[in-house]
Amino acid sequence: MDIRDLEVFLAVAKYLNFTRAGEEIHLSQPSISVRIHQLEEELGVKLFEQAGKKVLLTEAGHLLVPYARRVVADLENVRQVMKEYQGLEQGSLRIGASTTPGMYLIPRIIAQFKGVYPKIDISLSIENTRRVEEGIVKNEFDLGFVGGHLINEEVETIPWLIDEIVLVVPPSHPLALQQQIKLIDLAKERLIFREPGSATRAVIENHFRTWNLQIKAAVELGNPEAVKQAVMSGLGIAFLSKFSVETELKAKVLVAVKVQELSISRELKMVYRKGKHLSRATKAFIEMAKQRQ
Repeated sequence: MDIRDLEVFLAVAKYLNFTRAGEEIHLSQPSISVRIHQLEEELGVKLFEQAGKKVLLTEAGHLLVPYARRVVADLENVRQVMKEYQGLEQGSLRIGASTTPGMYLIPRIIAQFKGVYPKIDISLSIENTRRVEEGIVKNEFDLGFVGGHLINEEVETIPWLIDEIVLVVPPSHPLALQQQIKLIDLAKERLIFREPGSATRAVIENHFRTWNLQIKAAVELGNPEAVKQAVMSGLGIAFLSKFSVETELKAKVLVAVKVQELSISRELKMVYRKGKHLSRATKAFIEMAKQRQ
């Protein structure tokens, strides 16, 4: 069996579209069709079926996906092991990170890492926690950094940092003059929330449910930078990761206000695929990230 056929199969299974799969793996549509046909001939089953204009996985195709991923991942492990004989003079590292670590923590570690190992190529993709987890399982990332709850058993985790979630208001806001407020005081305020699916938002909403507090978002924004700008513009107040507002708090353009009944924190984690061989570059990056603790 040609390993390239399995890589082609996984690309088509991912997009259920021969053209998009070809763009990812740099093959023409006819070449993809030939390889899929070869694989189906060898296995004696149909892996895809046509439903109108749609391409669908057959039951056999669904069964093959996890096995194909393991085989392709094992091949990548072999490549990594061979590269290790060449030390850290060359190689690559693919990192996936959710918003808070990806925007405010990982870039600094990458800069430090490149200062020590300049010939290692590093790519960073910032996604939500669920997408990072999916990328780890599919071997699209060598290492991930997330703050949300993980659901896949194929992912190993390493505890990393404790992220404190703080309420921030503009300096001109009446709450900025108080040392601490009560939870019920939030019911009178316009709260700016991250988008649904955000790990930061999920943590906050879980705490609100614990206290039976019904607060709807006055505004929903897609990233912490947009939320900060909205708060500084006087549009409302917001709960954000303390890592994301360190600069603004020092510059005193935002003020952190303590909420009496709330102490919100979450654990940031490093994640990788269970059974994956960790390259020397990956291990070195993990050790450097641990120094941030």
